[in-house]
Amino acid sequence: ASLVDDGDIPFVDQSLFNMVQDVYRRLNFEATHDALTGCMHRRDFEKLVTAMLARSDDGGATGALVVVDIDEFSVINTTYGANAGDQLLQATGELVTRHCRRLHPEPHAGRISGNEFAILISNPAIEDSLDFAENLRQDFEKQAFAHANAEFRATLSASVCPITPAALSAGDLLNSASLSLKSAKRRGGNLVELVSESTNTAKPEPPKWVSEIDRSIRDGSLFLRAQPIVPIDGPANAGKSYELLLGLTDASGKQVSPQAYIEAAEQFRRSTRVDAWVVEQVLTWMQTHPEVLAGIDTLNVNLSGASLSDDGFMLDLETRLKANRQHASKICFEVTETCAVSNLHYAADFMREMKHLDCRFALDDFGTGLSSYAYLQKLPVDYVKIDGIFVRDMATNLTNYAMVRSINELCHFLDLKTIAEYVEDMEILETLREIQVDYAQGFGIAKPRRLDSLTRDITASAGATL
Repeated sequence: ASLVDDGDIPFVDQSLFNMVQDVYRRLNFEATHDALTGCMHRRDFEKLVTAMLARSDDGGATGALVVVDIDEFSVINTTYGANAGDQLLQATGELVTRHCRRLHPEPHAGRISGNEFAILISNPAIEDSLDFAENLRQDFEKQAFAHANAEFRATLSASVCPITPAALSAGDLLNSASLSLKSAKRRGGNLVELVSESTNTAKPEPPKWVSEIDRSIRDGSLFLRAQPIVPIDGPANAGKSYELLLGLTDASGKQVSPQAYIEAAEQFRRSTRVDAWVVEQVLTWMQTHPEVLAGIDTLNVNLSGASLSDDGFMLDLETRLKANRQHASKICFEVTETCAVSNLHYAADFMREMKHLDCRFALDDFGTGLSSYAYLQKLPVDYVKIDGIFVRDMATNLTNYAMVRSINELCHFLDLKTIAEYVEDMEILETLREIQVDYAQGFGIAKPRRLDSLTRDITASAGATL
């Protein structure tokens, strides 16, 4: 027997929690890891690198990215057959994982292309990273592989790419390492190469994007779009909810995708300014459209990772919300799982402060990031948005169906509401209704449209009633 804190959940509940979390870990592993090699898929591995980059931006730990490639893999595959190639890939995955376990309890290794693997190392000296890659190369070279009546050997080339606060995105780091690998293979392979500083830190010229971001905020080319979030089995008279998304027009007034704009804002440290603009626009719209707001339950506003750890932003936001206290309860801030976990201390404090003003929070893209369910106990969120990578084909993919169901059941156990993203057809919606997910969002429900169009809908409805 032992004493527990008053805030601890009961033993039986904790036991049930642990049982469901074990199921989640198994399903999550199957969904995010390559079945042949046991290494992470590229998309999920990139999330690990992105989180390390975020810590580097905050002055935290740096690391190194080691990318390895099997030399002459196509020749082996052609000579001995696809089964021999699969055997070689499986052995490579096991070797990489075994070496990673010396660094991390959970191996940080990914299969990023056909015969290319990547390993993420925290806090190493460059010499230590090079030694790690060299030991891996030597161990691989010592192995002999048997297939049918034949025996063959293979070699690895490796590239070591330092991760520093000056580094670019995860994709750029992986590309830099892959380019360095090609250089090593041109020299015969079976060697380790260090990515040059100039290749790793070269950045695109910022003035164009910086001026574009500043201009868009001033001249009105940036605007807000609203995408409905609907209850799957709720009362017909329930209030409506919307996620607010950025929209962008070019110099000719044509709407364009804001994706590159958002990425540039994050890269050139403008995302906090964009977030502040969004909050100001939302509060202004709420003040000037009380008749529309009366029929709305929540407006979901996305926040970047940079804003979560910015004390100035939080102080300004708190001041704005106190001045508009009557609207705060209708605002739900969305924070991605990766950003929340990589800024866990800041995120938890930020959420607690804002919840004093009756704001709500949603954890976005849940299921494929760095966290386990344990983080849900540390982050005071109200909603969990299930990552669309599981939702979009859950009606035909049994593993993804099990993932969505697992996430939904545990969230309900913790008294959290769930929102499924990327609901693109009625078959998915019916499957979500079957497992009792609370809300749905996606093109199968409605596409995003300009926020000001909500006003026209209310006016039209009022006219029809009259």
